[in-house]
Amino acid sequence: MFRFSFANDLYLSCMELAAKLEILADAAKYDASCASSGAVRKAAPGGLGNSTGVGICHSYTPDGPCVSLLKILLTNYCVYDCVFCVNRVSSDTRRARFTAQEGINLTMDFYRRNYIEGLFLSSGIIQSPDYTMEQLVAVARGLRN
Repeated sequence: MFRFSFANDLYLSCMELAAKLEILADAAKYDASCASSGAVRKAAPGGLGNSTGVGICHSYTPDGPCVSLLKILLTNYCVYDCVFCVNRVSSDTRRARFTAQEGINLTMDFYRRNYIEGLFLSSGIIQSPDYTMEQLVAVARGLRN
């Protein structure tokens, strides 16, 4: 009974994380960067590679090499109601939020599997600009340490 409960909880947790990733990676495509984010490029038959990984975008360094990044929002909820923003408080969209630890774990999992070389992290404003920045810094600090 305990094993089933633990496995079931782990499964639900992974499903919840996958759903959050889908929502927050899709919402991140509106941030101006990473020309390939949101693009769909599948390999030719028998070929390798595609750009359909949820949240993975490709950017180029000034000297030319391509860098794969995990591009996500910490949250797509925002306390402001800016008309131009898809994440505004009055927008009728599915909402999600990563905790700082979820952001760290997700990034490290992608990095360890060699899917990405870095993170592009942005966010809606959670409670206040200061609180949001504290959360973003917590992710950066956790990844650095």
